[in-house]
Amino acid sequence: MTPEEHEEKRRRLEADVADAKKTLNRARSVYDGICEELRNLRIDWNEQRNAKPITEQ
Repeated sequence: MTPEEHEEKRRRLEADVADAKKTLNRARSVYDGICEELRNLRIDWNEQRNAKPITEQ
């Protein structure tokens, strides 16, 4: 491998790493949002089930 080939491959790999890191961060953000929605759904459902029915007057 020539120094030029090495440099070209290194640059490509560094660009791939940067792209992968951005993708990973976006995926983490989406995952965190979905987990929060699921958590809130569970909380809301439990609160609804545990609420005492209002008696009619």
